[in-house]
Amino acid sequence: MKKFSLSLATILAMSTFSMAGGDIAPVEPVVEVVDTWSGPYAGIQAGGVFGDADVSIPAYPSNFSLDPSGFAGGLYMGYNWLLEDNLLLGVEGVYNWMSADDDGLSGGSGGERYKVEQNWDAALLLRAGKVMGDMMPYITGGVAWTELETTYIPDNWGGRTDTVTGWTIGAGIEKKINENLHARIQYRYTNYNTADFFHAGPSHVDYDSSNLMLGVSYRF
Repeated sequence: MKKFSLSLATILAMSTFSMAGGDIAPVEPVVEVVDTWSGPYAGIQAGGVFGDADVSIPAYPSNFSLDPSGFAGGLYMGYNWLLEDNLLLGVEGVYNWMSADDDGLSGGSGGERYKVEQNWDAALLLRAGKVMGDMMPYITGGVAWTELETTYIPDNWGGRTDTVTGWTIGAGIEKKINENLHARIQYRYTNYNTADFFHAGPSHVDYDSSNLMLGVSYRF
């Protein structure tokens, strides 16, 4: 009797399967995506800075351009949020030490030269990118600060410094090396307000710069 009941149950189950068309929808496995982009990070970077200084010395009067260029290196740190559709938003702070300078004839009667140096820059940036596998192209922009120094050669009056503010915009590509290490290359253009100096008389410098940097960062 027990064998008959078991067989009847088996037949009923097979009949139900047959009446349903014999189709069983496969259950897709749930794949958990590991987010290695969100969160805090800190990195180091190095590269070059290429500046353009338009100098005005009203006392002579004299107007000329210089092209300070040199090495740049520094630190950056920030925080990322990975959103839907692999869109990424982030905030970042940057500080670079710089050794960019150039000099030229000032236009004075004594034949002295005028030197412009960029000593450091800092920026507070927003980032927006699109994660595509291990790569992320992105754009960035925000507010920037720099210290400019001017000197007459021969140095009769000593160097003068001024810290100026400006806006900056750029783009880059970031690559994930592993879950913690990321590398990137980034270009950033910055346009600063006019820097004002006073030696024997006033002088003004309109300054903008381009930075090309390579960086490596660690995700915490």
